[in-house]
Amino acid sequence: MGEISSFSEPVAADATFLRAVTEMARRRPVVTSRAIYNDNGLKLLEGGVTVDGSLYERLVRHRLRTPLDECLDSEPSVSGKLLRGGVEELVTHSAFFAAMAPAGRLRSMLLEAVEAVPLPRAIGFQMTVLRESRPELFQHSLRAALLCGHLVREAGAPMHDVTMAAAAGLLHDLGMLNIDPALLMADQKLSGDDRRPLYAHPLTGSMLVQRFLVYPREVVRAVLEHHERLDGSGYPRGLAGDALSPLGRVLALAELVTAMFDGRRGHPELRVSLALRMNPGRYDPTLVRSVQRLLRTQSTPPEAATVLVEEVIHRLRLLAGLTRQWFELVQSLRAGEAPARVAVLDAVDAQVQSLQRMLFNAGITPEQLDCLGDDDTRDPAVRIELWALEKELQWHLRAIANQLQRRWRGDGPAQALPAPLDDWLATVRAMDQGG
Repeated sequence: MGEISSFSEPVAADATFLRAVTEMARRRPVVTSRAIYNDNGLKLLEGGVTVDGSLYERLVRHRLRTPLDECLDSEPSVSGKLLRGGVEELVTHSAFFAAMAPAGRLRSMLLEAVEAVPLPRAIGFQMTVLRESRPELFQHSLRAALLCGHLVREAGAPMHDVTMAAAAGLLHDLGMLNIDPALLMADQKLSGDDRRPLYAHPLTGSMLVQRFLVYPREVVRAVLEHHERLDGSGYPRGLAGDALSPLGRVLALAELVTAMFDGRRGHPELRVSLALRMNPGRYDPTLVRSVQRLLRTQSTPPEAATVLVEEVIHRLRLLAGLTRQWFELVQSLRAGEAPARVAVLDAVDAQVQSLQRMLFNAGITPEQLDCLGDDDTRDPAVRIELWALEKELQWHLRAIANQLQRRWRGDGPAQALPAPLDDWLATVRAMDQGG
């Protein structure tokens, strides 16, 4: 297997991935492609045998000499032809994605790029497990592959670079296979230690991809950076500005945009537009303009009748009030905390200030909300815009609260949050549940 780079360290059999493989084996054949040994040389499974429900118990307690995905096959596995078919279906059913791949030469080029993404056997197996166990995440990966390919192609890159951008989009969330899906049922409402696997999945994914020489370092680095932000607010390393690679910038924006199309959020195009306008410093402006050109082709959603605008305005006032409460709170906390935790407060404070500037630019101040008249609130476009603004503000405050809790507990010895800070976080969580 000359396509695999040097990789000799024994690895633990990840319990979550093992469980997903075992569950998949109940629905379709999974066969060992080689014998499986633990790090002491003990043979755990012969090569060429069909895996059954006992796989989990037999392997979960062992460190393996060879990564599990290099020892298993399940035919038919995800292939370039299957990926191409998935993207063709995507552009057929979504006007937004059809706009980046109009029928004709451009669509053919993007479809060929996706079909040409290298799929070493182990990666093909990983993608098969992803498709079988997490179909919504597989679809997210297809969307990211198409958008990454489009953004790089529009910048004038050659076909090879378009294919590698599609590869980065396709593979960026492989690390999510190592996260218990039960944790993700709470979506962004997780906090504290429960979120640690989420913050680690870009690193896990990049380690899975870097084993294979068919993926250049730019792809591996982009997978690692797909949750980083130009303003330093991302993870896992908090990179900022020029520290982000060109392909990492593409993938970070694609992650944001394609996540809006997960089927759980109404009016995804509107939410993308709002997210880009409210986060001007987080994403590459040239790439943002490329996405905004796609958004201009979208019509305004007609479903305004269900938006209770008075309730939305009330929640907007409460959410905007939480930012003002933060500024009062942080001043009182700085005086009594250790330097490391003051640094945490300062970092979060900078993000809340950035959010407040976004709100001001979007017209979310008490004075501006007071200026809304009956004609405004009856306008379908205004109603939906206010609703989407409220959801976007709620998301940002939740992300800030989660980051504050994570960084506070991650610096120095374990320590309970000060009561005023804990109360503020509780109010943010309560607003989230009420919305």
